[in-house]
Amino acid sequence: RPESKRKKKQEEMRNSLTVGDKITTIGGIIGTVVNASESKIVIETGADRVRIELTRWSISSKNEDEDEEW
Repeated sequence: RPESKRKKKQEEMRNSLTVGDKITTIGGIIGTVVNASESKIVIETGADRVRIELTRWSISSKNEDEDEEW
């Protein structure tokens, strides 16, 4: 039961991602969402504004109170 609750919470977080959200991927990449579709998102990361396309399941967490500049 606790495992299914955790999975459901993760899935809800991934489905609620919108443009401008700061996220961390499973691999540790930190970035800002610049485009979101049904199954994929595009994030922008780094000072040189590199854009990376990812599948939604690869998102680990949403960074709520992240105020640092990349």
